[in-house]
Order: sequence, then C-alpha cells, then structure tokens
Amino acid sequence: MGNNQCFSFMKPQPAKLTTGYWDFRGLGAPMRMMCVYSKTPWEDIKYSAKQKAKGSWVAPEWEREQRPKLREQNPLVQLPYVINHSTGEVVTQSSAVYLYLGRILGFGGSTREEELANEQVLFHLYGMWMEVRDLVYPSYSSRSEESFKASLDNHFLGAIAGHYAKLEAWLRQKGTSYFAGKKPCTADFHVWEMLDQQESMARAYDFPSPVEDFPLLRVFYLRFRELPELKTYFESSDATLPINNKMAFYK
Repeated sequence: MGNNQCFSFMKPQPAKLTTGYWDFRGLGAPMRMMCVYSKTPWEDIKYSAKQKAKGSWVAPEWEREQRPKLREQNPLVQLPYVINHSTGEVVTQSSAVYLYLGRILGFGGSTREEELANEQVLFHLYGMWMEVRDLVYPSYSSRSEESFKASLDNHFLGAIAGHYAKLEAWLRQKGTSYFAGKKPCTADFHVWEMLDQQESMARAYDFPSPVEDFPLLRVFYLRFRELPELKTYFESSDATLPINNKMAFYK
C-alpha cells in the first residue's frame, strides 16, 4: 500500500471524529493514539468524576448533559464512544469503538488472517483489562487499599505473567513485528497501553519490569513507543493523564 498502516475496508477517511471518555488513560488511550497516528481531524472530550459529600461519585456533565443527548442516537451509549460526523454514526463499547476506528482509519488488517489475528488479540486484551480493573478499583477482589496491595504479588507473578506468556507465544508463532502482521493494527494500540500501565504500576510498588522476561514482548513495547507517527501523542498531555479514575487504588 506504500505506507505503514495495516489497511482494511478502503473507506474514505472521515472528515471529523469526536471521541469521548473519562479524563484518564484507561480504555481511552488506544482510541486517542489511533486518531493521532492516522492524523485524523479529531476532538476528544474528557469527562470528570466528582465525589459527593457522602462518598459516592457522579459525573454531571456526562450523566445529565451528554449521555441523554447521545442516547437519542444510540440507546446503548456509554464511555468510551466515537462520533463520526461524516456519517452521523455513534459507536460505543470499547472493543466496538476500537474495531470501528480500525475499519475507518485502516488498522483492521489487510488480509483475512490479519483481521482474525487482530480481533482475537483485541478480545484477549479485554479479558486481561477486566482482571486489572477488578484489582485496582474497589470490588469483591480488592475491598480496600490494603487488600489491593496484598494482591500485587499474585497479580505480577501469576496473572500478568500468564497473560504475557500467551502474548509472547503469539508473537513467536506469528513471526511478525506486530500482533496481526508487519504493521500496527488496532490490537497493537491496546496491547501497548496495557503493557505500559503495568510497567507504571510495577515501578510504583517496587516490582521488576513485567516485560523483562518476555523478549519479544519487550521489543514490541520499546518499538511501539518510538513510532514517529505517535511522537506528538507522547509529547502531549494525553500521554501523562492518570492511568485510572479518581476512586482507584492505583491512579
């Protein structure tokens, strides 16, 4: 194709996109990176959670203003979402948003094999993210900051190491620089963000680098960070947003 994107579904690039998510990285970072990489005209709306006097959390701008409006176009809408102003489409749910951006921006895979690889890795990452969510936010598995910290050994030495072993084996079997092929696809943005979030949390709690024992994964992590198409992203304030929301044990 003559450039460095993983092209699929040759649709015209949208005139303008709007993405919406919380004011932290979380599940918003992959879609923000894709928009920057593709040089798409794009607006990113960030919503803030505020704590009430009795301790519960609310997001008035989202809950009272934007969500009711967007539900008129998509009753399922939640964060994250993307609006395509060329078509009027409003797409929600993180994995659906990533796949949609992959189709319209050219990150979905240029062959059937690449499309299947991209989708499988993307959905594996969602399961991994759910485990991390249950760890870092108050939940049945982390009821307090003390229980969160007590769970970190099992997290880094068990759960994360297990996921990384699978991702390492996938790269070895594929023999490619990225998870679906020779160029970045949708899943690569999500993988990199998950790896970077785990690197940050490991440093904060004095654990070794989780990627250190996985050479292919480590090479991927370092290579992706140096992509020239993402230079402006990593120099922007989006790259230094908190990783998780305000109520998380690790932010």
